[in-house]
Amino acid sequence: MKPILSLVATLIVLVLPIWLMADEHDISHVHVGGRLAHPPFSPVNLVWYQDIVFDDSSGNLKATSLDVYVPDPEIAEAPVMVYVHGGGYVVGDKAWHKDLDPKPEYFTNKLGYIFVSTNYRLLPEGKYPTNTQDVANALAWVHENIAAFGGDPEQIFMMAHSAGAGLASQVGTNEVFLENAGKEMSLIKGVILIDGSGYDFSSMAPEQRLERYGNDWLRASPVGNIGPGKNIPPYLFLHVGEGLSPGSTSAQSAVDMAKALIDAGIRAPVVSLDHVEHFGANERIGEPGDITTAAVERFLGALRDPDRKQMIR
Repeated sequence: MKPILSLVATLIVLVLPIWLMADEHDISHVHVGGRLAHPPFSPVNLVWYQDIVFDDSSGNLKATSLDVYVPDPEIAEAPVMVYVHGGGYVVGDKAWHKDLDPKPEYFTNKLGYIFVSTNYRLLPEGKYPTNTQDVANALAWVHENIAAFGGDPEQIFMMAHSAGAGLASQVGTNEVFLENAGKEMSLIKGVILIDGSGYDFSSMAPEQRLERYGNDWLRASPVGNIGPGKNIPPYLFLHVGEGLSPGSTSAQSAVDMAKALIDAGIRAPVVSLDHVEHFGANERIGEPGDITTAAVERFLGALRDPDRKQMIR
């Protein structure tokens, strides 16, 4: 499936009457339409709202901005998926096609979600805890504002790849970050971590640990923050098999963090992917029949009851 940026260039930008193009949002946006590149080639229609600043005090507004993808027409009280990109904390962007791939089209048109992709400040400016707090601030903005786009603020989920998974795991285990943003951990209803690593910082190389987290490394470690009674949401871990990513620690990291969550009474399924490498684990989500897509749908379906309202913990 072509990514959303390619859609703007290669698919059909909808030509609609003026009265259909008008909407209530005074935000830069694009109406996008076309068909999926894979069977069943179903139509895709969505609105892409771009570069919405969630923290105007950062001094780097591009780094503290997000994009919102909305089904067209809007779906009332739609659940929301917030995506955090990877890039080793030094590169990456909310609209980069290698991170997004079919996710915006898949979540909006197949699952009926609003899809949000957020930036955060990169190193060296975004050294911990700045980058982690940026993710929490983005979630807080979504909770406060997503209803204006048709979203349900009580159904917010988070998905993250690689380095983004590290940030998401910190926000989703340490309540301090959302509290700093004026919110509670219960804001997040579920987290999907895609081939991340290093959730237990005690096993990280000391020099890398100090470079990224300084003397706060123990307090920053997601595994060290897991415990019962903290409203930590359920997690899904997708990790690649060691055969396609020699030297990767993502499998052991996923198993170790899942065990800590389960020991605390929190749902935490782990799915091993033997058909893709690190980037493929992220890029295949949304492709029909792929194990990544099936795992995501199974996890989200287990958290929501049939009337799509009540969250199940």
